[in-house]
Amino acid sequence: MNQDSLDYQKSIALEFSSYRNRVRNLIGSAHWGEEGRYKEIILMNFLKRFLPNTVEVATGFIKNGNNISTQIDIIIYNPALPVYFKENDFVIVQPNSVLGIIEVKSNPGRSAIGDAIYKANKIEQIVKKNNIFNGLFIYGQDKKSSDCLLDIQVKSKYNKFEKSLLHALPKKNGINHIVSINGAFIKKWEDNKFSCYAIQDLAVGYFFSNLLDKIDSMINLFGIQESMYDHLYPIPDGKENYLSWELISDSFANGDSDEILN
Repeated sequence: MNQDSLDYQKSIALEFSSYRNRVRNLIGSAHWGEEGRYKEIILMNFLKRFLPNTVEVATGFIKNGNNISTQIDIIIYNPALPVYFKENDFVIVQPNSVLGIIEVKSNPGRSAIGDAIYKANKIEQIVKKNNIFNGLFIYGQDKKSSDCLLDIQVKSKYNKFEKSLLHALPKKNGINHIVSINGAFIKKWEDNKFSCYAIQDLAVGYFFSNLLDKIDSMINLFGIQESMYDHLYPIPDGKENYLSWELISDSFANGDSDEILN
């Protein structure tokens, strides 16, 4: 592990905090709490710099015949495939071109998180073939804490089952990555398990590293050399030592069988 790689990943969160504070200082804290297009633009512009120029980033819709998604905050797609429509940063794309989607939230409570999970999971009805990156990016509160994401342990007894992470577990293209700028990172593993890591100022960087890794595995745009993984995932002893909780289930039919392992 290179200390420079660790510092680089930390600088990503600092960059977002800087943008967040700059806009909030100009418009006031009261308006910052509102859902705003400017937050999506901040994230979109970063992704355009971070991702290779062989993929594109926009907002818009995914269309599969007569089946059309709700508007998605951020779509990462392969421009080598035809699109239905494109005008600046707005697109209507076909499912096969989609590499990833990201919904952007300010600092939602349990209800808003449930709504975001539900919206993200519905993408599976349209994008059926690709195993895409499906993320939720939460800008977070002022306090330096990952507590705001503990509410994502949304179980059926607290919320409607279809709005829970438990419901997302068996879905191939349901939500699979969640991050708060405050320091919590949640990842869905291939064995149908959600793990939450309290990695603080590395959480945002790990979210983007997983996005880059997923895109590379899907279409091998440029190939990630083995030596680059230390740069993408620089925690010396691995993030498993920062595990907060895991969500596992053997039953998806009614949401009654679930388990959180601390």
